Amino acid sequence: MAAPVIRSVTADPTVLLPGQSTTVRVDTYHPDSRLLTLSGRVSDPTGAAWDSPVRVDLSVPLTVQLGSTSPGVTVTPYPGDPTRFTVTVLGGRGTVTLTATARDAAGRTGTAATTVTVPLLVGMSTEKGAPTQRAVAAYPGIRYMRDFGADGGDADALPELPPLNAGKFVDAPSAVMHVSWKDDVEQLTGWLDGLSRPIYLTWYHEPMGDVAPGTYRTTATRVAQIVAAHRNRRWVLGHGPIVTRYWLDEGRGNPTDWGYPGMTHYGVDCYSRDTATYWPVARMFGVAFGKVRAAYPGIRLLVPEYGLSRTTADTTGAGRAQAIRDHVTWLRQQNDVDAVAYWNNWAEFELGDPPLESTAWRNLQLV
Repeated sequence: MAAPVIRSVTADPTVLLPGQSTTVRVDTYHPDSRLLTLSGRVSDPTGAAWDSPVRVDLSVPLTVQLGSTSPGVTVTPYPGDPTRFTVTVLGGRGTVTLTATARDAAGRTGTAATTVTVPLLVGMSTEKGAPTQRAVAAYPGIRYMRDFGADGGDADALPELPPLNAGKFVDAPSAVMHVSWKDDVEQLTGWLDGLSRPIYLTWYHEPMGDVAPGTYRTTATRVAQIVAAHRNRRWVLGHGPIVTRYWLDEGRGNPTDWGYPGMTHYGVDCYSRDTATYWPVARMFGVAFGKVRAAYPGIRLLVPEYGLSRTTADTTGAGRAQAIRDHVTWLRQQNDVDAVAYWNNWAEFELGDPPLESTAWRNLQLV
């Protein structure tokens, strides 16, 4: 006897943001299935008779399964349709392979696969409250945003974890929030209890000069331990330190000062205040990324803050618009970069009128 055959496996949509779902359909059949049509004559009680074919379905029953070895993938069978599935991807940037298997009663199988992708998350950050609300209205495709928390009025002035039911979590519901805080690490356990959407995490962003490297590594290691042990760990797409491009490049900083066991990501805030020229990617990202990659091969990268000053000669903004397009295009070509957020918060970087730069960034978010 023959094995089952899968004609196709299709997903709609094929591009997902973290936490989104797609519908997958599996078109399959068994070569040994037959549909017989037999000639026959039927009659009613009055004696009237007519010819009517009789169809006999000899199809071979199949069991269809769908699975994936990629992390963060949930497959749910569709009620009433054994060839349809809902797939939710709760992971960072990359390609997810979904493999379908059709099996008959004798154990013979047929397989086929399809893929879905999680793209580079392009977003924007600004101050809480009205500035964020205006940014979300003007840039409706924001996919990634920073939330730094705020001091809750305790004995110190260090920001605590932000509320999950107010502030940016409400004002930017579709953005993957990258949360930072500097207060007690142990508060993370209770905060994670209420988490129900994908996030990135950083304890004490840009610690250079504020925290001793040894203290940072020891304390941040608790982040990894708490996340790994928590029931809501699936919502944490990753965690790790954030430093500045300037510190790594001109400052000749050592990225291992802040690396800790269990971290999954390394963030680099990248700015240029140069009003004479727009920097190429080699200067904007290359040196800093190169040092992190050399120190931690395979680590995932983030650009939590990114900004460019407009050059003096660029009176229309066309040059800055092209520069940010070139920079994001390059980031998309780097398979280890998960997200970038424009820092639309300070006047020197703000993408305001004329609208060439803002239009460029708005369009980049939607690719």
